[in-house]
Amino acid sequence: MADDTRARGVPRRTAVAGAVVIAGTAAGCARYGAPAAEPPPISAAAEEGTVLGAASEVPVGGGKIFADQKIVVTQPAKGEFKGFSSICTHQGCAVTAIKDGTIDCECHGSKFAIADGKPAAGPANKPLPAQQVTVTPDGKITTGAGGGAQTTAPEEGQEPPAEKPPVQGLASTKDIPVGGGKVFEGEQVVITQPVEGEFKGFSSICTHQGCAVTAIKDGTINCECHGSKFEVSDGSVRSGPASKPLPYRSVKVEGDQITLA
Repeated sequence: MADDTRARGVPRRTAVAGAVVIAGTAAGCARYGAPAAEPPPISAAAEEGTVLGAASEVPVGGGKIFADQKIVVTQPAKGEFKGFSSICTHQGCAVTAIKDGTIDCECHGSKFAIADGKPAAGPANKPLPAQQVTVTPDGKITTGAGGGAQTTAPEEGQEPPAEKPPVQGLASTKDIPVGGGKVFEGEQVVITQPVEGEFKGFSSICTHQGCAVTAIKDGTINCECHGSKFEVSDGSVRSGPASKPLPYRSVKVEGDQITLA
């Protein structure tokens, strides 16, 4: 079976980072961490359209961590909501608190700005990945894109936002070995090809203690933190201590390009 190393420098999905859309016309570690959530797919770890909670639960100048969906929603300014992954980019721990304008990881002290997810204090040197969230007309926060970068509904006579350019492929089908796979660190996703022409997507966050998986070898996706192994075919546990499968991530193949669905 083919060994795998982390993919670096792979084009990210073309999307507006962490922007929230007000729907409708109304204005309105690798050593520690928390357990990951269950399947099924989408961009972060929750299915598109999943209701996270009420917008009123997210304080201005602060935010709220939705641990099961691995998403942080912040409100840097009144009426402006942002979404980010809750997995620290240092060593894959789960962030645990939001205070004084930062999203905080207690593992090693990294802090990220609530406005854009950028590191405010190390050791992390990469921002939290943006996650698209939407505020519905009835004040609910849901996962997924709602039409672009607006944080309020367009005013009367205002031009609608331009359409987003086509999504770039995450990888070529040729990049994924048969019987193995590839870890995409930035996107926190693993893509495997259990048999020729069949591609699967899984979260790269181990369900034991939130570490990031690091290798694919001999038909398993491997976490070096505590030795858990997951099947490349369905993400199920081959050996513990993990007891839950890797959450699914929806992927699609267009020509020879693999994208997140």
